[in-house]
Amino acid sequence: MASLTVTPDSLRELFFTQSLDGFFVMMIDEPVEWSDAVDKDAALDYVFNHQRITIANVAYADQYQMPLKEIVGMTPAQFFAHDMAGGKAAWRALFDQGHLHVETDERRVDGAPMRIEGHYLCVYDDAGRITGHLGIQRDVTDRHLAAAEVSRSREELRALAARLETVREEERTRIAHQVHDELGQALTGLKLDLAWIEHRLSRNAQEEMIDRCRSLLGRLDMLMVTVRRLVTELRPSVLDQLGLAAAIEWQSQEFASRTGLLLDLVMQVEGGRVPDSVASAVFRMLQEALINVARHAGARRVGVTLRQDAEMLLLDVRDDGRGITANELRGTRSLGIVSLRERAIACGGTLEILGVPGRGTTVSLRLPLSDETT
Repeated sequence: MASLTVTPDSLRELFFTQSLDGFFVMMIDEPVEWSDAVDKDAALDYVFNHQRITIANVAYADQYQMPLKEIVGMTPAQFFAHDMAGGKAAWRALFDQGHLHVETDERRVDGAPMRIEGHYLCVYDDAGRITGHLGIQRDVTDRHLAAAEVSRSREELRALAARLETVREEERTRIAHQVHDELGQALTGLKLDLAWIEHRLSRNAQEEMIDRCRSLLGRLDMLMVTVRRLVTELRPSVLDQLGLAAAIEWQSQEFASRTGLLLDLVMQVEGGRVPDSVASAVFRMLQEALINVARHAGARRVGVTLRQDAEMLLLDVRDDGRGITANELRGTRSLGIVSLRERAIACGGTLEILGVPGRGTTVSLRLPLSDETT
């Protein structure tokens, strides 16, 4: 049986030829000096036409779908004919740092786009001039396309969620107006009729009928209070009539009165009125944050701060409760928090939630305002 002798050189050769990653070496016809003392644009022009593939493995050639013998000798100008500016930017970064890990958009021989992830290392001569570089690269086109698809789907879902929220808010507003205008008027009419009947009965009717009429009037009053509450929950009239700041002040005070929590309210508002869509989203985020305080915080005090100027809207809701945990910020049990974040993103803002055990939770909304927004 013949013996097989394994040497370091043979192992390197085997690894180079059989690797699934692309290996290559590119050398420049003449070394180039790379420092602030040279014209780097001129140096790059020279490199792009005088640096050539000298060694490559089959995996590297396969990435470009070219025979290995044809890819040897190619220059950067040929690889990046589709995007010379992008190619030179990557080369400049490599030469500036001496090494580079980057993803680049390149082209196969048939012109099809591909995404390459590579790690590159410059080679220098004794005088410190760059003589070329070597690299290891991998075709990550499928991964890149999958990530892009996930990102696109996420953006579509966010757009859909924002649209559904807008439609829901519009429907709430429509129903609130109908209930207020139609049902409210009907109830008011019934109350007036019952009051008229009560007045007429009081002259000669039996006491039992008068009591029954007064009972109906009392129940009508309770029903009208319920209708006003439902209308307010659907769409607070103060939001449409007086704007976001007044609505936040009203909601905060109403929440404190209903729950018995102490309220620290700070309002510093300058600049114009924000659009209805943004105002609605911010108001609903406040409601969601306050609901979370009431249900989960175990707090005695809640603070609401609104600061608004021409460029930024800041809303903070903080409590002195138990403090939200990291696990509560994730998972299917925290859909309310997900809703808060998605609303903020849909408005072009950011939302941060910070919990400190035993010291409470702070929900912070940061929303840039443009000239078109206010």
